[in-house]
Amino acid sequence: MLDHIRTAGAEDFGALWRFYEDVCRAQERDEYGPDWHLGVYPAAADLKGHVAAGEILTGWKDGRLAAAMAVTGGEDEMYLGVPWPLGAPPEQVAALHLFAVHPDFRGRGAAREMLASLFERARARGLRAVHLDVIEGNLAAEKLYLEAGFAFAGTRRVHYDDLGDTIVRLFEYAL
Repeated sequence: MLDHIRTAGAEDFGALWRFYEDVCRAQERDEYGPDWHLGVYPAAADLKGHVAAGEILTGWKDGRLAAAMAVTGGEDEMYLGVPWPLGAPPEQVAALHLFAVHPDFRGRGAAREMLASLFERARARGLRAVHLDVIEGNLAAEKLYLEAGFAFAGTRRVHYDDLGDTIVRLFEYAL
């Protein structure tokens, strides 16, 4: 479905910001979703930081940004202390954030292609696991991750700037 997948550069920031605007706007119509609040999460400064660090992976179709994700190296601080099934040390983990498919491209396999690319890139870096969280009740995301081979690893109360304290469901993919 996707024409190509690549790491975002500074020249992609405008398209990336419009992408997340569209994704956040579509949440009003979605039965399930991440409950993101544009300007807080995702925030422009955070996205720029991820782009500068080479942490944004983008999927393109017909010249349009169809999917994007942030992949950070090392364990996410809010996941420290979680009894992950694999038990990989923090430096051998990637954390997945801000993963979305543009509403115009959903249901065509873009999410699976993006995850496959993430796994390939993480293996090439010698990592052992990918960790992520899903807001409790986001059943579509949970289904995607379980079908992709992630294992449910438990629940945790976390604090998000835009949501406050909330329960998330944790998932791990063994590379």
